[in-house]
Amino acid sequence: MTTSGGKPTLRAPGQGDRITRNEIFDILADEGYSAGDRKAWLRQVLTHLAGPGRNVSDPNQEALVEEIKTILDRQVPGKPEADDTL
Repeated sequence: MTTSGGKPTLRAPGQGDRITRNEIFDILADEGYSAGDRKAWLRQVLTHLAGPGRNVSDPNQEALVEEIKTILDRQVPGKPEADDTL
């Protein structure tokens, strides 16, 4: 992640090292990102992990895909969990 004008910029899923579960939850908990930014980033990560060329033999990656889907689908007091800071 980098900063741009004081606002953190989310790292694109294909840049650098693999995105980890901890990084995902750090971003969800960081108040510097809007709900829309978090959801858009999660969708990018999901597309990257579940798209063509994915490593289907990596059980950690498959678990991460399922967890991201759950976060995007799960509701917290009437709104998607990704809209809420954890």
